[in-house]
Amino acid sequence: MKTIKDCLVILLSLVLVIGGHVYLFAAEEASSIMCDEGVVNIGDRDVDVQDKCGEPNSQNMNEWVYNFGASQPVYTVIFEDGKILRILESQ
Repeated sequence: MKTIKDCLVILLSLVLVIGGHVYLFAAEEASSIMCDEGVVNIGDRDVDVQDKCGEPNSQNMNEWVYNFGASQPVYTVIFEDGKILRILESQ
């Protein structure tokens, strides 16, 4: 019989905590996003992302989430000092 401690260890092994935010391991690193108005890449400025991809579906400090539809991946764009640090892609 599994204890609560065993279940917590399993649960914690499925997530990654970065800067106080929790990400599922199902998310993969991406180097760019193809948006309606062009491609954004790691290192691009937040204003360029907004110009090319529009307003994010959700926004939390340095983290913007774009959901372009059911058949498309969800992109989480993480900024540092106004530039893209990481792009996470999840299904």
